[in-house]
Amino acid sequence: MWNEEKDQNRWKMKFILPEHNEALRQLHLAKHKIERPTLSPEQIEEFEFTIATAMSEDLALNFELFDNGFVREITGKVGYVDHLRKEFRVKDERGDTNFIRFADILNVKTI
Repeated sequence: MWNEEKDQNRWKMKFILPEHNEALRQLHLAKHKIERPTLSPEQIEEFEFTIATAMSEDLALNFELFDNGFVREITGKVGYVDHLRKEFRVKDERGDTNFIRFADILNVKTI
């Protein structure tokens, strides 16, 4: 009996073609994707207040962003608000400038 189990387990996942591996990875990613949430006007107003306060007091913020079905976080200080492009320019702790679109913001918190 032990030899039969060993023979069955031998071929289970030993050989996966790269195409199959990529398909499994895509399937795993698709399972974890979320739909873009709709924010209420009160939430947007609260975000605006938090951002304005942080800019006036030179505080860092933690942004949760919608990024193609996933939630991404950026932490840094808002350096500039571009009303024409509808985006923020946020300088993170490494000194990199991140461009954050207004529409992608899911949540904003001060640190």
